[in-house]
Amino acid sequence: MQPLPFERIRVLDFGWVWAGAVLGHVLADMGAEVIKVESRRRLDPARQGRPIIGDTPDPEQNPLYHNVNRGKMCVTVDISHAEGRRVVEQLASISDIVVENMSPHALAAAGLDYQNLRRVNPQVIMVSCPLAGQYGPRNELRGYGNAAGALVGLDSIGADPDGDEFCGFNHVQGDPSSSQYGVIAALAAFHHRLRTGEGQYIDLSMWEAVGTMMGVATMDYVMNGRIAAPQGNRHAFMAPHGIYPCQGDDMWVSIAVSTQEEWEAFRSALDSPSWAWEERFSDGYQRALHRRELDHHVAQWTSGMDAYEVMETLQRAGVAAMPCLNQEGRYFNPHLQARAAYVDVEHPVLGTEPLYGIPYKLSGTPGRIRRHAPIMGEHNDYVFGELLGLSAEDSRYLTEQKVLY
Repeated sequence: MQPLPFERIRVLDFGWVWAGAVLGHVLADMGAEVIKVESRRRLDPARQGRPIIGDTPDPEQNPLYHNVNRGKMCVTVDISHAEGRRVVEQLASISDIVVENMSPHALAAAGLDYQNLRRVNPQVIMVSCPLAGQYGPRNELRGYGNAAGALVGLDSIGADPDGDEFCGFNHVQGDPSSSQYGVIAALAAFHHRLRTGEGQYIDLSMWEAVGTMMGVATMDYVMNGRIAAPQGNRHAFMAPHGIYPCQGDDMWVSIAVSTQEEWEAFRSALDSPSWAWEERFSDGYQRALHRRELDHHVAQWTSGMDAYEVMETLQRAGVAAMPCLNQEGRYFNPHLQARAAYVDVEHPVLGTEPLYGIPYKLSGTPGRIRRHAPIMGEHNDYVFGELLGLSAEDSRYLTEQKVLY
């Protein structure tokens, strides 16, 4: 079996819910030994929610947790306890990278912020990715990734321009986008440490990370003074551009026509219907002005066809079109299956379950999901006994005192 690129890296992972957890699992997928620190006193929200089997809440059954914590180890430590803090300091002393996405004051209150951890490990690299960063007038803002979408204005352009109610962008973009920045920053800091022996602190703001997705709207305001309005599926200059109904129960297809050449190819793919030659659809400007009427004609055409039939017809003509796949459609898609977009992993509670795979395929050192997401405290014996050298008697005492809990 091929070696993994990060096999010599150890990560101490305080990440929870989604953002911090993804940062850790990406490193784990590529070989890092990632030790997730949890506590039964306050469960990771990703461990909570409706169980897959039965009706009794079970912290070992949440699919979100299983996806974003695969490949990790788990220890249970109460960091509010002085002995717990000492145990974590020992772990930090033998770790390369520390990951956390708590509010700025949280680890500092426990004496486990970067300034304290670097005293026990001057070479440690720490990544903090809260909502608003470590400093600034709003640094203590608390919220999830959808709050970041609202703060940067992503929600303001995602609503239906013809609707009476405001509806934002429903998907949580902040968590996975900020975590990927965190991975890049952590590896850059690790490369710096290899050359200089110096650790670093990485202050990552989810708010700012999601803000990078708003480049066009930001530049339009700075250069032209225009404030981006709700646009739904519309595009500033592409028309047709949107989601159109197809045959079947709740089946849709996405179509985007960018240039005049693509419009002519689109028109030919539809067998040149008479409406497509009307003056109001003659160029991009006119089509944008009359997009509502244009969308009506396109929807009439697509509604009589299967979504894949629309895709194949337009793709052959050189026009961007793809079915809007639901979970079932994505899981059974032949292309995604061929690329192992979903990987079956055996979990001790749920049995075989599909997790999302690794989208980047390295030819020499491909990553892999090496183990299921951990059970609470599953690796206490290995981490506290083998890595830290605690005796069985000490571990038993700390467990009885609910320090390792």
